[in-house]
Amino acid sequence: MATMKAMVIHEAGGPEVLKIESLPIPAPKSPEVLIRVKAFGLNRSELFTRQDHSPSVKFPRVLGIEAVGVVEASARRRVSRGRYGRDGDRRNGAAI
Repeated sequence: MATMKAMVIHEAGGPEVLKIESLPIPAPKSPEVLIRVKAFGLNRSELFTRQDHSPSVKFPRVLGIEAVGVVEASARRRVSRGRYGRDGDRRNGAAI
């Protein structure tokens, strides 16, 4: 099974709870796309999650919702340019 590296937290806490782990690469479900992430950032919302200020968030949690990369696959038959891009396009957007 193919794997990816992901920033994961299993509990709230300081920076020491941030762990890089290998996880199975998910298959996209409609209307999702699979992005080969080239760069990602941890934003303020994820900082609050790590600090336990997001009571609805369940652990473990994969962080890095802001990302840039290449669309590898889509659950849709056709992905229109401008909304999601096409397979192989370089796009900015939220990782799905």
